[in-house]
Amino acid sequence: MTLSDATQSMERTLLVRETADADLLNAALRSVADVEAIERTPLAERLPVTDFTRRVALALAARDHADTAIFYVPDGDIERPAERVSFGTLRDNIERTASLLRAHGLGRNDVIAILLPAVPALYWSVLGAMSAGIPFPVNWMLESEHVLHLLKEANAKAVIALGPTPGFKIWESIMSFIGQLPPGMPIWSVPGPGGTLIAQNDLATHIAQQGNVAAASGIAGDDIAAYVHSGGTTGLPKIVKLSHNNMSYRHWALQLASKATLGEVILHDTPMFHIGGLAGRCLPPLASGASVLIPSVMGARDKRYIANYWKFVEKYRVTRLSGVPTTLATLAKSPPQGADLSSLRPYFITGSTAMPVAIRDQFELISGVRVLNSYGLTENTASVAIDPRDGIRKEGSSGIRLPYTKIRVVQMDDKGGTLRYCDPGEIGMLQIQGPGVTPACVNPVHDRAARTADGWLITGDLGRIDNDGFLFVTGRAKDVIIRGGHNIDPALIEEALLKSPGVLHAAAVGKPDAYAGELPVAYVQLIPGSQTTASGLIAFVTEHIAERAAIPKEIFILDRIPMTDVGKPIKAALRRDVAERTFRTVLSEAIGLSCESGSLQVSVTPHATHGTLVTILMMDTPVAQRDALAELVQKVMGQYSFAYVINWGN
Repeated sequence: MTLSDATQSMERTLLVRETADADLLNAALRSVADVEAIERTPLAERLPVTDFTRRVALALAARDHADTAIFYVPDGDIERPAERVSFGTLRDNIERTASLLRAHGLGRNDVIAILLPAVPALYWSVLGAMSAGIPFPVNWMLESEHVLHLLKEANAKAVIALGPTPGFKIWESIMSFIGQLPPGMPIWSVPGPGGTLIAQNDLATHIAQQGNVAAASGIAGDDIAAYVHSGGTTGLPKIVKLSHNNMSYRHWALQLASKATLGEVILHDTPMFHIGGLAGRCLPPLASGASVLIPSVMGARDKRYIANYWKFVEKYRVTRLSGVPTTLATLAKSPPQGADLSSLRPYFITGSTAMPVAIRDQFELISGVRVLNSYGLTENTASVAIDPRDGIRKEGSSGIRLPYTKIRVVQMDDKGGTLRYCDPGEIGMLQIQGPGVTPACVNPVHDRAARTADGWLITGDLGRIDNDGFLFVTGRAKDVIIRGGHNIDPALIEEALLKSPGVLHAAAVGKPDAYAGELPVAYVQLIPGSQTTASGLIAFVTEHIAERAAIPKEIFILDRIPMTDVGKPIKAALRRDVAERTFRTVLSEAIGLSCESGSLQVSVTPHATHGTLVTILMMDTPVAQRDALAELVQKVMGQYSFAYVINWGN
């Protein structure tokens, strides 16, 4: 190394010293005692840079101008040469995008909606918008009316979207409601793989024309850095505000939890419109000076990419594995075939849903990498707790709290008030306080009943904390199956099912029952080619579930379990499905009408007031018989805690 090279290397190290504490990263992180030791220093001293765009800028400047910042393979084809974007080009594109937005009069409080899959321009669109205003990555897979609802609720002032591209309907969706957007709203396009370049809207053309690319200054920690919306699996998504303080703390905490260092290569296979992508797997590593590998525009949804997963790790010297537990379950059953995995760091973080111990153990065996489970939520800018990288793990746990983040477990009344604090090991509602907690939702309605009187975030999740400070999340309050007053953790059933060689995904929910309130049932997606049967699975789990009350009464085998964009089973949809199955059966038996013939139709849907509404439609029933039929329906439905309505058809 020449003197000039050594000088440049030292200068780069100094750039990231403002956002990376080498001594802290090299210290052991084993237990809550280590967390408490970190907390003896005020967070303000550990977080001198609260402008998240500044944290990213420092990291990008610390990398050589010509080094590859983004490797891009659009279709999961391991043989295709990757398109490359250098760190110098990435920095320039971020600054030029910000300049373009400012030139159109967009400022610190203006929202720029971004509807892009995993293409390189996603990075300068989000970070450029964050420098100038507020980026809002939107789930481009939503129906047009939901996208329009989000744009209106966010009061978006501009849009960056994928142009006409085979396999995508993003541009067509926007064009379908363009007349309902404010006149003259700027809309820029990015061509996708094999897509059409629209000259007058092309983002690349417009940013190339920017002359003044000086970065703006004066971004405060309390300024809003981004909007992110929830998954919307139980209704319309809610939009959450993330501050620069939130994002900067998240970067600091994840860097500490994973011991991230300059020069890593990370996988971008998670949507950036989800909190786990935006504030977890994508932007924080970049703010630590990592290079990004995009293996497919569709991320983990691309079967070709998943089939080539281990080859991508070998070819691009990936340092951190990526995947939510459902993806890892698939990979655990498709081990690497001689791939060189020596580039991998000793651990990586996963989360989004509970990871069965059997899947974790198998994955660690084939990858040689320790899996750190985590627990997080959108309203806390992702992670709340993570397995300690240097300490023990506990089966079923989501690890220990992150520094400066507080968790308490309480018993709450039916009006959302706190009755008492729970003892160690006692299950109750999880409440969170700390620098990750977001300021608010865009719509104040979504904040109602979300905070306690003393300012703690009510997560809606049930869990317990043991004497060593390990957090065990037992499920959403509404996910717990309550059988005759007995609480059943769905994970108990799901983990048993996932031990079956034929099972790829599993989700357990409560089936309405007139006597017990709920009975446990499960939905299963099999590995392609598996001949496993429902009766065979019930026999299998009977041998693997010690808690007899938790043995599922029925198992439904589906071609595909409905999943969110980050691999969580959509349990709200499954609960509605099993409720429909149940009410069709009991009502048909009681009133003598047939669902098969169409004379009886039953649907279970979300309802703004009741939460869930059962709609019962009876066809071709004489008026003289309707009172008697309604009485029979009342006798049946009165045994369940579901609101219902009767409709009569001709």
